[in-house]
Formats: sequence, structure tokens, C-alpha cells
Amino acid sequence: MRLFDKAEKFSREAATNGNLLTYFHEHVHYFQTLFTGYGHIQWSSYRQASGFTFRKWKEMWPVMGGPRIPLANCNTRLDVHQYAHFLYKVFEEQNKMNQARFITIPGAKTLDALKLTLITQSWRINPEITIAQRARELCTKDILEGHAFFLERSFGNQILGMPQDVAWDRSGVPDVYTAAYDWFVERCGESASELFPILCDLSLQISWEPLTPSTEEEWRASNPSWRFYLLTNALAAAPEIFIDMEGDWQERYTAFCDQLLERCQFKGLNQILSERLQALTDLEHHPGISPMQRIMKKALELRIEQPWISVYPTGTEVELMELFEEFRIPAVLVEGRYQAQSPVNADMVTELIGELHYQAFNDQLLGSPSASARHTNSIECGFSKFKVFNGCPFQVSGECIGRFDPRTGLPIALLHDSAGNIEGCTFGALFQSSGIRVEDLLVDYGARFDT
Repeated sequence: MRLFDKAEKFSREAATNGNLLTYFHEHVHYFQTLFTGYGHIQWSSYRQASGFTFRKWKEMWPVMGGPRIPLANCNTRLDVHQYAHFLYKVFEEQNKMNQARFITIPGAKTLDALKLTLITQSWRINPEITIAQRARELCTKDILEGHAFFLERSFGNQILGMPQDVAWDRSGVPDVYTAAYDWFVERCGESASELFPILCDLSLQISWEPLTPSTEEEWRASNPSWRFYLLTNALAAAPEIFIDMEGDWQERYTAFCDQLLERCQFKGLNQILSERLQALTDLEHHPGISPMQRIMKKALELRIEQPWISVYPTGTEVELMELFEEFRIPAVLVEGRYQAQSPVNADMVTELIGELHYQAFNDQLLGSPSASARHTNSIECGFSKFKVFNGCPFQVSGECIGRFDPRTGLPIALLHDSAGNIEGCTFGALFQSSGIRVEDLLVDYGARFDT
């Protein structure tokens, strides 16, 4: 989680209500990752796609004389270059699909405009809505931000005790935070406003089956923006489908959700949650799961037990406290510095650092280095590429700039202490664990694929 402001503004002594609302808003996005099918799929799909690319790239080393980056530089033979281009296109296709399920893509209203290989049909990527007589596309980002904004303002009003007109003031607020809510209220009425976070959550409860939609209905069921559109219209057309948010509404929650999901021919809530939990359980048995995945598995186990958890936590202070006690984000990045938010063990620290380095290297493998690395054909670590200024003590001290010519080896040697802990360059640990001798890397960011 990254906070874009001065670090002191988020301290216990200096934080204003506005700072607390920002902090809470970003935590909602973390909860969306932990507790929804969409969150799990987005989190894992990048790792699966990049992992596939990395494995296949390593398989090419013997026929091209060693590791070469980026993929376009795997050009020692025509067949090698063609296969490297195939790997690039596979990753690009996965990325395009993920982007289509997240944002509005300029100039692309239908899937055929994305020039995909697996889906060539002219299905509309996102639905179009009209708010106050103005038409706009509705995308998943609108749902994610609308849900977080609604809960953020509810938190201000119900937990911080801010006056309602102050908490819900929209002055200067971009419509990405309000469009989904405004359209929902136009369709379903102000009296249904408290159902908005429920529909946001149900929109995000997508399945990974099928992997590639073969019909327009399957595309819509896999895209949260379409799900929100269809669920909202179904609710507007069936006022008898209702849940009173007063009293013990949690006892009626699953029945309401399943009735609405069935109206749209979507999978039931428990089916989606169980599907994601089973995937993590299978991984846990072989080859094992990471600390972050253990947190995600724990979240799903709780969600199956309490299907309403994380959907509208500001309405119940006990639930809110449970979420922050059990699922507070491990660390935040503010002003380029990590700040721990909950007890972080060594395994979690290793995963956080490893993830930064892995993503940085994968970007460079795909031909997307920073401008500085491109200019010098350098390899750049995650701390430098993503501007995490306090991540590496050698960058803090000025001993390393975070980029280096691989031909000269690591700028700081990779060492281990008597307990096996890394001393020295943590980026080097990525190469060591991957069986890469840094000095063998051949880098040429000027290499290109034939179009």
C-alpha cells in the first residue's frame, strides 16, 4: 500500500481526519484483495504469467549461449527469436485482459479492438451508463474506488463522528469515486443506498472458470463492471429482493446475495469463495504457499464463516476492529520508505523484498526498464526501480545506486550470516535462487522484435 503524502501526516500525533480517511480508504483496497475473487485473481494472475515467462526463458539458455535480456535480445537464432516473441505476446495478452477488466482503455470499446488472440469477438468491454444525462463507460476501477469511497466516508461519519454533511462532502472529488454510486442510486433509489457496498462486493466475486470466456455472457460474468451493471438493473427491476440493513442483517445476508446473483445467472457467493479457498489449499499441499497467500487463505476461511465480513464494516465497529486486528496491512510505502503496520516476521519481509526485485527484473525481461537502466544497459533492483529509498542500506549509505552493469558483477557481494540470513545485496539473492550467474547476463535494451 502506497500513501502519497508526507510521512508525518500519518503519525498518531499529527494525523487529521482527512489523513485517517485516506489511510482507511487504502486499507479497503487491501481488504478487496483479500476477500474477493477479483482480488485473488488479479494478485495471482501476474505471478502466474510472469512465472511462466521466466521458466520458458530459462529453458532457452542452452540454445542461445546463456541468459539474455530483454526477450527481444534472445535473437541468436530465428527460431529462438520467434519463440521469445511468442512468450512476450502471451504475457502481453494476459496483461491486456487484466487491464480490460480494470480500466477504460482509450480507443477500445470492444474486445476485438484489443487485437487479442484468444478473444476476437466484438463484445463491449464495459457497459455504458448515464448519470445526470451524461453518458460514460463504467469500469472496474469505478467499482473499486466507489466502494472504498463509500466506506471511507461512512467511517468518517459513523466511527470518527464527523457531521454527515462534512463526511460526505464531495468538493473536488473526481467522479471515479462517485459515478458507480450515483448511477446505482438513480436506478434503485436513495432508500437502497446502503445496499451499494453489497453490490460492489458481489461485482468483485468473479470466478476463474472458464479461464478464457467463450461467450459474451461469460465475459460479462468475469468483468466486475458488467456484473455491477447487471446486478444493479436486476435489483431495480425486482424491489421484492431486499435486505433491511437494520438489526441482524447479517443473518439475512447470504439469502439476499444468492437471490440477486441467481437472478443474473451468476455463481453463488459461497461457490466463488470456496473455489478460491480450494485453489490455495491445493497450492498449500504442493508446492506450498507464501506468507501473503497464508493471509489470503485465512481471509477466505473467515469470509466463508462470516459471508458479510469486509463488505460494510463501518456499520459494525466490532467487525471493523476484527478486520484491523487480524488483517492490518503488513507495511505501507510513504515517501519512498516502508513503515511496518503490524508485526512482520522474517518470512514476510523476505516476500516483500523478493516481490519488489522480482517485478523489477520481470519488467526488464519484458523490455520495460527505467530510462536510466535503458540508457546504460544496466540491471536495476526493485528498491531503485520502484523508488523505495530506505529498502537497501547500501543505497541509503551511497555505496550503491541500485543499477549496475552485470558484466562487472553485483556492486555489493551477496553474503549470508551464520543463521543463513542475507547480508549484502538482496537483489543478488534473486539471481542465486534462480540459478543465474549475474556476470553471464547479456543486456541490450535496443533489441527489437520484427513487427
